[in-house]
Amino acid sequence: MEDWVTDVPNMNRRSTPLRYRFLVAMMGSLGIGGNLNMWSEAEMAEAAKLVAYYKRIRDVIQQGNLYRLLSPRESSLTANLYVSEDGKQAVLFAFLDHQQFSRPAPVLYLRGLSEDAIYRVHAMDDKLFEKKETVSASYLMHHGVELRLGGDYDSTSVLFEQVEGPR
Repeated sequence: MEDWVTDVPNMNRRSTPLRYRFLVAMMGSLGIGGNLNMWSEAEMAEAAKLVAYYKRIRDVIQQGNLYRLLSPRESSLTANLYVSEDGKQAVLFAFLDHQQFSRPAPVLYLRGLSEDAIYRVHAMDDKLFEKKETVSASYLMHHGVELRLGGDYDSTSVLFEQVEGPR
């Protein structure tokens, strides 16, 4: 799947944050179709960090297994998880299209992991409720992940890298 980061406002006159646009495009073969000459220095710096993140996870996205955790057809929150074939990496993407009445995001129960594996958690921001350096796959799949997403067009991604394999 080809996905592009384009300029805003778009044809629907919506303005979405750069991170949101990048994270959506990362769930495919990330391309940049915006006019870079019009981007601010701050946008260019953020884009550079996001491209570096994508390079770190692109094999999982392009060759791993996709688990759709929450559908945009069922709520304002969308969540997808990509897990590498060998289970050594997993990448969670979550997108809040809009928020009503300050409702918290639901717990996300990860799938496709080896229950006995231990993963290092690499959050790209402060949107994880629980700050843990490492966590078991069993915990991720049965206790879940809680995110602090709020407002319109909020998004995050979390990378899980296996530090200890199944026993």
